[in-house]
Amino acid sequence: MAVTTAKPEVFSRKTSGLVRVMSPWSAFIYNFLAMGIIFPWIYVEAPVLFPGVSVWMACLIGMLIELPIALAYVWVASAMPRSGGDYVFQSRVLGGAAAFPIVLSGIVFWQALGLALLGWQFALLGLSPLFMGLGVHYNDAGLINAAVWVQSQTGIVVISLVVSGLMALLTISGLKNFVRVQYFMFLFTAIFIVVMIAQFLRTSPASFATAMNHFSAVANNNPNYYTWLQHDVSSTGYDLLPKFAIGATLLAAPIAWMSTQWATYSVEQGGEIKGGRVFKNQLFMLVGSLIAVGIIMAVIAWSEQRAVGTAFFHAASASFYGGITQSGNGVGNVLPFPATLAIVISPNPIIVVLVCLGIMMCAMQMFCNIFIGATRIMVGMSLDRVLPTWVSKVNGRTRTPVNAHIVYWIIGVIMILGWNYVGFWSKMTLGIIFAPGYVFMFSALASALLPYRAKALYEASPGAHIKIAGIPVVTIVGLIGFVFALGVEIAFLVNPKYGLTGTASYVFLAGVFIASVVGYWIGRQYQKGKGIDLSYAFHEVPPE
Repeated sequence: MAVTTAKPEVFSRKTSGLVRVMSPWSAFIYNFLAMGIIFPWIYVEAPVLFPGVSVWMACLIGMLIELPIALAYVWVASAMPRSGGDYVFQSRVLGGAAAFPIVLSGIVFWQALGLALLGWQFALLGLSPLFMGLGVHYNDAGLINAAVWVQSQTGIVVISLVVSGLMALLTISGLKNFVRVQYFMFLFTAIFIVVMIAQFLRTSPASFATAMNHFSAVANNNPNYYTWLQHDVSSTGYDLLPKFAIGATLLAAPIAWMSTQWATYSVEQGGEIKGGRVFKNQLFMLVGSLIAVGIIMAVIAWSEQRAVGTAFFHAASASFYGGITQSGNGVGNVLPFPATLAIVISPNPIIVVLVCLGIMMCAMQMFCNIFIGATRIMVGMSLDRVLPTWVSKVNGRTRTPVNAHIVYWIIGVIMILGWNYVGFWSKMTLGIIFAPGYVFMFSALASALLPYRAKALYEASPGAHIKIAGIPVVTIVGLIGFVFALGVEIAFLVNPKYGLTGTASYVFLAGVFIASVVGYWIGRQYQKGKGIDLSYAFHEVPPE
């Protein structure tokens, strides 16, 4: 008798259970807000870290670093529009043994720390300036005291836990509900951006000095704050008017890339985006959002420095981030973030509410981004059987992976408490500036190798015919993006100014990656013991 061999069951189930409810426009918004247009890093860090920097030029260079990476993603995202994005791309081209530890350590683990950082931003960039601005306008000490409490450790923790919990519930309730709310988040973020830039464009350094002194008289009890802060910093010998330096500008660009690198984040829920296989849709969602954010960041940087004056711009950075202060008092209660300075210019209730509401809405969106992106990666890993199958279980009513969300929120709570209460924790978790970058770097490499290591998948891509001198364009842009990202990652590792310093940081960073490698082999051996070979999954696209 002829013996027939049954084809092994590749995936943990035949369908993912997820549904396509997000339009290309929604995905554009998702990526736009994921890049953290409210992130203050480039504006407050770059001037003191790299004297002579042109911050607005660094923003544009940061956009250009990401451009070939985002372009490369267009091909793999349209070829494999599945949830799990980066993990799916890398595992089908580089193999599961490489993809699992890279993506688990680089995004799933470190993005949980992002929940702690977003709580900090929601409190210090949104809620505190709201109370501070209204307190100055109404001359209300209670509101100012509330603003100071929000800046405290306890205030940040409470706010982080509450907001992260609410956003976890929103994303669990269904992606369709999130998409509806996301439009309001984008609307208020857009209003905030327009108001902030308009405030800067209508202001001169002289008028800003008057406004700052009035604001600080109430908030800091210092009616001569504008001149005082500059003198407090310059008295240490610090140069407030450094000459432009192209080298400093290039070195600052990786800080901007910390924002722009998230232009492709919608690929993590690729299986829930309508028209994900359409090449021009991916181009719009990934590259279009990148260019929009890069230009806006540059305009914010240029208009802010023009409005507040170059000397004050540098003094605020040196005092707040560099800790350079003759008196030891620092910046006081007025934190020099762009949005806060826009409020200082005109602290009337309408301006204050519009600016702060926009910041808080954007932060809430990014909380959701983390929950959605990380859990969809976990779903992809679970469908391949590398993670337990219960992780990818999708609720029949909400169409969301509820188990994955609950697990991830618990991890996020641990990160929030650790970041704020454990003294050495922040030193060990500075890998958040480095780890996501190597995920995107290897996805760019996977894109470049797609035509050669996964030829069938590449030929199914709507962009497969686009070549230059017979070479697939995806290979060209993928290799360029890989080299650009590699250069930035090396800079993060070797230059302590970016924040990755101390033996503990490197040991912890390496430990997370090694633990992820071990986790993969444990999962592989467990499935092997059940007669399942995980390698079969990496030759097929996961189910929809």
